[in-house]
Amino acid sequence: MAHEQDSLTVRTPVQVRVGDGHLWRFGRIAKVDGDRYVVDLGADGTVTTTRNNIRRL
Repeated sequence: MAHEQDSLTVRTPVQVRVGDGHLWRFGRIAKVDGDRYVVDLGADGTVTTTRNNIRRL
């Protein structure tokens, strides 16, 4: 990915890979904890993932 890791901060809009990896969902970063990111998916809750599973919008 062309974006620097530092460019992902709280409230950054992103796509996140969920499930078996074939499905991407839109959300916003809710929390950054080291190399783990919590992404808020709205009414569908949150998902915790790593930078490899996130695309910045």
